[in-house]
Amino acid sequence: MNRLSSVALLACLVLWGMTGIARAWQQTPAPSDPAYRTQVETQLQLERKLLALDLASFREARDRERGAQARVNEVSGRLDQALASETMALGNLEALHDELSAARETASTAAERVEAQLQRLQDRLRRIGFLEGELGTRAPRRADPVTGRWQVRITPQDVAATFDLRLEGTVVSGTYTIGDGASSGSFRGTYVGNTLRLERIDRQRGFDSVFVGNVGAGRINGIWLLNEMATGSPARGDWTATRENGP
Repeated sequence: MNRLSSVALLACLVLWGMTGIARAWQQTPAPSDPAYRTQVETQLQLERKLLALDLASFREARDRERGAQARVNEVSGRLDQALASETMALGNLEALHDELSAARETASTAAERVEAQLQRLQDRLRRIGFLEGELGTRAPRRADPVTGRWQVRITPQDVAATFDLRLEGTVVSGTYTIGDGASSGSFRGTYVGNTLRLERIDRQRGFDSVFVGNVGAGRINGIWLLNEMATGSPARGDWTATRENGP
């Protein structure tokens, strides 16, 4: 008897749950319903606000990554000096080695956080695009002023380079080659208010320099700065770029 009662109770619960789901489904507004449009607009506003927070978190993560990399460079410099000294001591060398290992681990963690923030930004932009599509009132896509291949001239070295850039929202990624290809690597950066900021990641040296420029109609004019001072090398200069196939 108890078993039959339990089965009956379970059947009632299942039926009640299915009825609730069906009722909720019937109450869900159709895409053409004004209530549905209101829901989508509310969600879109929320996603745009969260995008602003994501951008702030990305900038914070990048600042931490730059600080961590600067720490690695600083410890590496002291290690080089110790190895070049005639009075090098084993204890000092071991201490510097431990310090460098810790700095590299911190830099690796910071880089992973930057990648996670980039992924979050991309996911957020996809959701915003979907919601705009649901509304059916997506603003006409503006001409992308950044994406494409750029022919670049860097001074005072007076060398030619090729930048391949891609813009997604406000996040920029890409690759580059300088001269005959002896120097190459990738970019990561932002494009906000006609200002392009690129961090050059050399394939061998890592974070090498920062390129900042003002983007016009198929042209970029700006300056570049080295990440760290290099003896005998210019620490800053100018750069210009022209996009292939025009604006």
